[in-house]
Amino acid sequence: MMKNHGKNTRKLNFLLTRRVIELHGQGYDHDFLVSAGRHLICLQNNMNFNLEDVNIEVVDQGYDQLSRSFKYVHTIDTGNGERGVLIAEGILTNSTFAY
Repeated sequence: MMKNHGKNTRKLNFLLTRRVIELHGQGYDHDFLVSAGRHLICLQNNMNFNLEDVNIEVVDQGYDQLSRSFKYVHTIDTGNGERGVLIAEGILTNSTFAY
């Protein structure tokens, strides 16, 4: 009998997606990426922020079936109005990534 791996993939990735949607609903409505040089980039407005200048908090962890790796969900508060979410393969702190 063949197993339906697609259904399991959607269910596992749904948990990460649901968490991000929940955080967006709590006012963390921007999305961030880590760039070179210890900066974060806000995808909505392309603003750059130094890691040392923002508040970063790890709020959840989930397994991403697509990449077959654990992802860490972080909240980002820039202190000047932009609050958002960062999903990364490692734990991000104000000074570095911890893998």
